Amino acid sequence: MTGKGSGRPGGPGRSKRPLRHPPRLPQPSPEGRRALGPYARTRFEVKALGLELSLDVPADVFATQHVDDGTLLLLGNLPESAPSSFLELGCGYGALGLPIAAKFPSARALLIDRDLLAVRAAAHNARALGLGNVSALPGLGYRDLPPGAAPFDLLLCNLPARIGQRAIGHLLHQGRALLQPAGEMRVVVINDLAAPLEAEGTRRELSGLRLVVRGPRHSVFALPAGSGPGGEDAEEIYARDQTRIEALPGQPLLLSRPHDVSEDPDHLKNLSLLLEFLPRTPPARVLVFRCGYGALPLVARVRWPAAQLVAQDRDLLDTAFLRRNARALFLDGPLLEVREALFPAEDAQKAQAPVLILGELSPSAGEPVAALELRQTVSLLAPRGQALLLLSEKQERAWLSRLVPQGASATVLVRRQGASVLRISRSASP
Repeated sequence: MTGKGSGRPGGPGRSKRPLRHPPRLPQPSPEGRRALGPYARTRFEVKALGLELSLDVPADVFATQHVDDGTLLLLGNLPESAPSSFLELGCGYGALGLPIAAKFPSARALLIDRDLLAVRAAAHNARALGLGNVSALPGLGYRDLPPGAAPFDLLLCNLPARIGQRAIGHLLHQGRALLQPAGEMRVVVINDLAAPLEAEGTRRELSGLRLVVRGPRHSVFALPAGSGPGGEDAEEIYARDQTRIEALPGQPLLLSRPHDVSEDPDHLKNLSLLLEFLPRTPPARVLVFRCGYGALPLVARVRWPAAQLVAQDRDLLDTAFLRRNARALFLDGPLLEVREALFPAEDAQKAQAPVLILGELSPSAGEPVAALELRQTVSLLAPRGQALLLLSEKQERAWLSRLVPQGASATVLVRRQGASVLRISRSASP
């Protein structure tokens, strides 16, 4: 039996036609969307498993235009038996895990994502839907699972297309070890990855891998419980290549870059443009937000070795590689603090006001997010401090006149090849 069509409420042999009027769960309130702050974007109606759910969807995460076809294919091809517990790896805003948690309210549901924004959205949607059986937590792969969380009856994942073959094999191999003896892992991949995944199934450690269903663009695979690997580096499985950026004249830094990072091909070149304007006088305290896998904070670390540096990013893969690169270059230590944070001002009370703030504005996050980041930047700066921010020339021309906070001065230092460098300062405490 291939399992095709399993997971529908009636099981094999029952009608596949959806209910005429699927039961509707509670609607998210407008006030509840404040949990997503300026990232709040739209709302989707998800019809699956005989239910209809409303989900709030933030900007700048996977599948913001519509629920991904692969997610819907996997929802229509689940194991027939009801799980008492399940783990979803890479949960996003909850389009896969929350319908299952709603269908099986007695099941313990753990939703994991490496993106703090996705976790916040999934947790918000679970609360809005009244799903008390759901926990949504940040985590990179299986690295951050709470003690005692495993084993699970079911493990689910919509595998990222750009994550790399090594990471896919590792997540499958290690995932099956988190299952109950009779448990199962079900994953969906784009069809371009189906053949490499079937090749993985010929390896002894992935024996039992089988195709459940192949759709027009995606395929669903199942993997039974089994033994897992021992002690492989959770970061190493994501490693892609090395990139180079010049910290000082004649002193390049080689940085390990992970698969599946959102990076424009000209990103490092644009960062080099910002580096031209770093102050020569060493600042005492520096904050770098949207720090990525480490180029900007580690250049700052080289240039100002005595500065107290805080680096932030919302993606746990990026912060893991920043720490990895800092260790490899002997730039780690008590003067470098790496934080997982959604906004520049999160946990700001833990440190003195920065004299210099460095960062990047994301075009995909949207204007409301950029506006908040600029307001927080100005509010965080020490008196007579300054911020140097990288943004696209398109952002600068379309947004900047509306975004500069009151009481701050902003100067465009340079425009080159589609990128702009912005200096923001204030002369006194607010």
